[in-house]
Amino acid sequence: MIDVKQAVESATSFAKYINEDKELESLRVEEVELSEDEETWHVKLGWDDPRLVDAKPPSAQLTNLSGQIPRIYKMFYVDAESGEVKKMKKVT
Repeated sequence: MIDVKQAVESATSFAKYINEDKELESLRVEEVELSEDEETWHVKLGWDDPRLVDAKPPSAQLTNLSGQIPRIYKMFYVDAESGEVKKMKKVT
């Protein structure tokens, strides 16, 4: 069985891979949990995405006057035996 550090490394590598190795700004581990059946690690990662600021219509951009960059949150489901990422979901 892989440990929590290996599960996070697998999720992080997968996140970078699917984002075409683009810099994931302020990448952080938000949550990690081993499933009750101990078969899957649930690893929640978050990172800033400055592209989302420009993607919003101007009226929506005005509501974000704090200057904060929107964050992306994804949950990665990592097989506890192999370390392979089996699933990824967007979370809020």
